[in-house]
Amino acid sequence: MQNGKDMLMTMNDNLRRNLLIRMVERAWQGLQENGNEKLAEELLSILNDVQREEQDRLDRKINVHVVFSSTGAGSVKVALSKCEKRMESRVIQLDDFYSYGPILQLHLEQGRLKRERWMMERFNDQMYRSLMDRENRVDHFMSKLSSIPENCRIYLWVGDNAHDQVSARLTMYALRGKTNDIHILNVTQLYKEVAERFEPALEPKYVGHVPMEALTEMMNQFESAQLIEEKTKGALVKDWEVLSITTDTLRMWMNGEIVGLEEDAFDAEILHTVRSLQQSDDKELVKNGYVRAGAVVSTLFEREIFESDRYIEYRLWYLISSGQLDFKGIPYALYLYSVKIP
Repeated sequence: MQNGKDMLMTMNDNLRRNLLIRMVERAWQGLQENGNEKLAEELLSILNDVQREEQDRLDRKINVHVVFSSTGAGSVKVALSKCEKRMESRVIQLDDFYSYGPILQLHLEQGRLKRERWMMERFNDQMYRSLMDRENRVDHFMSKLSSIPENCRIYLWVGDNAHDQVSARLTMYALRGKTNDIHILNVTQLYKEVAERFEPALEPKYVGHVPMEALTEMMNQFESAQLIEEKTKGALVKDWEVLSITTDTLRMWMNGEIVGLEEDAFDAEILHTVRSLQQSDDKELVKNGYVRAGAVVSTLFEREIFESDRYIEYRLWYLISSGQLDFKGIPYALYLYSVKIP
């Protein structure tokens, strides 16, 4: 049988976390039982030692990088390693997407619950997503922000897109009152200034879209980024306070502003795209008048209609359920079914 130490080394992080939680619960239970107090106290003492070591490790990380997607966080970590700055840096990530869905009072528990209900009513995989990555959901994210030591410098990595811009304002609201130096690095703008030569035709809107060579060059210069002034901090906090009372469920970044839209804002464009593809002669995309759903989404992406295939597919199914589209195939993934105008 595998010994305990080897077993821990081969476990994934979720299993290790669950094991630790069960051990702590058992230790607390042991404190209430005659004859088990000493063992329980020893286990809890070990936990306290681990907590102190972890806090000491975090305190030594003087740069905190805040990224608003898992892919972007992964890219930032790799770039930090390439610049040999990973050991002095901590990366905090948010794993959600605020270009769609309600953000009303998102900084409060009731707002987060309302958003979760809205998402679960519309996206079949929402429960799975929520359960698999709870550590990077908004409540844990805001808790991590509030616990950043005052001596750390904070860097927000954003792009010219609604999700990052909403997230940046929520972050500034969570950081209000803290005295840390805060910087915002906009990769869309930085790419034009320092890294465009890598792929001149590219205009990355997300951190995860930046070529690694270009992001590494940006990372080499992050410590010289301009500090956000108090006036700008206050304006961003105010922006969030305004956003947090809006009832829009769809957002785009237009002309430097977050613009709220109706939930069906792209429906007419989706129907127009289906109709246009139906009339094409491409037999790979169209069979018996039915257009591959994936082709509809990719066409809309190429025309930069919206930045989420997940939302477009939700609207496809809304149009199907309301009788404005017919479908054929297996309603599981975009490549498994096709749609047409009746």
